[in-house]
Amino acid sequence: MKIKVLDVDTMGRDINFGILKELGEVELVGFTSADAVISTIGDANVIIINKIMITKEVLDACPSLRLICVFATGYDNVDIKSARERGVAVCNVPAYSTDSVMLFCVTAVLSLISHMNEYRGFVSSGKYTALGMPNAITPVFHEIKGLTWGIVGYGNIGRRVGEVARVLGANVIVNKRTRAEDIECVDIDELIERADIITLNCPLNENTRGLISRERISKMKKNAILVNVARGAVTDEEAVADAILDGTIAGFATDVYSKEPFDKTSPMMRLLGCDNVILTPHAAWAAYEARSRCLEIIFSNIKAFGEGKIQNRVDI
Repeated sequence: MKIKVLDVDTMGRDINFGILKELGEVELVGFTSADAVISTIGDANVIIINKIMITKEVLDACPSLRLICVFATGYDNVDIKSARERGVAVCNVPAYSTDSVMLFCVTAVLSLISHMNEYRGFVSSGKYTALGMPNAITPVFHEIKGLTWGIVGYGNIGRRVGEVARVLGANVIVNKRTRAEDIECVDIDELIERADIITLNCPLNENTRGLISRERISKMKKNAILVNVARGAVTDEEAVADAILDGTIAGFATDVYSKEPFDKTSPMMRLLGCDNVILTPHAAWAAYEARSRCLEIIFSNIKAFGEGKIQNRVDI
């Protein structure tokens, strides 16, 4: 079995890819550009990808390919329909990064609520030293206890975020596809209007693309903070940027973007340097423990496939 890892540098070389050698011949490729995907795959039987796009054209040109392992839970970068038609199996890794993404999500909320950027900047700039007083207490910040925390998407990550939110004393409401008995479920518009904190923890699909629209943003509380650890396209990025710059909402954090990395044409460029904005490089999933766990499950997925077993298949 010939196994190729097409974008190992996005996964981190600090985890033990050597375990894959038990399954066959392994080649690690740092990163593969879009125009080199076909040639890089070559005669590989199994590929492991993170962000690489696997299109119909790629599948047509790689007849030796039998299995695609996505180093992630989401698999919207693979043409599943074409893979299914060509008999190419596709496996993902569910739930490996739950605690890692929760950590980033909650950290962003806490930083924005406490105005940590502003307070840190006040000291780092020398203004605290020059103040001549022992403390500075502006901008004003508030406790989370008693605030309403709205969670969009209530899968593994959303549930963990909800657990922490409740420990912090927040009143938690959620928007999800099916009702749950253990939590208050509301429609998206009610959540938008009621929540002081809104975290996006949903997958990207036809129902969630553009879910946080300009109209919905306009209905948020002026003190609301919005945190996106889902997918960039769940939000209208232009509308979010406008809302931050005109003070419609109080704060914004995102780890994901409609184009990654975002370029000079992105609305996110307008938010660089804003104290009430936290922009991180799609890193929330990537705690060392999460990445190690992901690779171990991929190893198990490949082994199961070789034994004719079905495990974490998203193409059937």
